[in-house]
Parts: sequence; C-alpha cells; structure tokens
Amino acid sequence: MKKSNQLDKRQLVYGLVCFLFGVIWLLAVRFATMSHGDIHDHYHANFAVYINGERELFDNFIFYEEVQACTGDSLNDPKTRVHMHNSINHVVHVHDTAATWGHFFANLGFGLGSNYIKTDKGVFVDGASGKKLSIILNDASDGSVYNSTVQNEDKLLISYGNETEAELETQYQSIGQDADVYNEGTDPSSCSSGNTFSRSERFKKTIRFWQ
Repeated sequence: MKKSNQLDKRQLVYGLVCFLFGVIWLLAVRFATMSHGDIHDHYHANFAVYINGERELFDNFIFYEEVQACTGDSLNDPKTRVHMHNSINHVVHVHDTAATWGHFFANLGFGLGSNYIKTDKGVFVDGASGKKLSIILNDASDGSVYNSTVQNEDKLLISYGNETEAELETQYQSIGQDADVYNEGTDPSSCSSGNTFSRSERFKKTIRFWQ
C-alpha cells in the first residue's frame, strides 16, 4: 500500500510538471509570435459609395478626424473608434473591434440600413424610382452590413442606381485594396500602428490572453 501511494504521488507530480510545462510553452509561443495588432486594436478596411453611378469623393474636411493621440479618454468618443484620416477617402481606420459599418457611416453624418443609404445629398431607398441599393462585402451581397462589425481588411461597396452586375463588379474592383499596407504603416492619429511596443506590453497582453 505504501509503495502504491508513493507511485500515485510521483504520477501526480509528473502530471503537474507536464501541465505547467504546457502552460509555459503556450505563453512563450504567444509572447514570441504576438503581432502589433494583437497589442493595439487598430486595423484598416477599404470601401466606396456610388450614387447613381457617381462615386462619393468625401472631399469635405468634416469627413476626416483630426490628427490626435488616441488616449483612453479619446476612445470614449465614437468618432475616434472608427473614422478616416488625411483626405484618404477609401480607407477606414478602426480602433474598436466592436465598431460596425453603421457606426462608421453615422460618424460621417450618413445613415445606412438594410434598404437605404442617407448621404449629404439625400436619402436613397431601395426600389424607389426603379433603382436598387446594392451592398457587396468581401465579394458577397450583404444587406445587414450596417450591423456588422468592421473587420480587418474588409472591402465594402455600397451602390445605388440602375447598375448591371458587370457595372457593379467594375465599381467593386475600383476600390483601392490597400488596408494591409496601412496596417503596416504608422497611424496618423498616433494610435501605435506600425510603432514598436515594449516587452512589458507584450507580457501583459500575453497574460490577459491566457486569462
């Protein structure tokens, strides 16, 4: 019996050592492979809006956020969470993984629903005057996109008019697909994209990941 108890204890110790080794290994891999995007919620998407065949240029400064540091307080501002910068009218900057396309368009002063889009030029409803609202997200039609979170490297087309499938495809292909390039660059609002991050930041994020 005594020998059996000693064997059980050795097995328990061995199991605990293996478990701890596994945990340490997982954390080490996470620490070593963690990308900058894992540390700071900041990524990009691409989009375009066409109304009656004309692309919205967003050529007014009011559509763009000023260059500013993204502190904890500023992130309480909805416009800081998802916006555009520097008059680049096809790139969305996302600083909150819960931000939706509806939030983004609301920040522009637009409105978006399953069957309408409201711009600074008016409200355009699907079916009105025989025209249709077409919404294409990542090569697929998506009428509920207004309630979908903006994902990293999304590509969105919103088009209202009498376009054929071929014309919609041409509009979709006209969207600059460079979100990945902006992911690697430095964020104009100083929100850390493209900047280095410290070992302490990496370690804290690793611990939070495990928890």
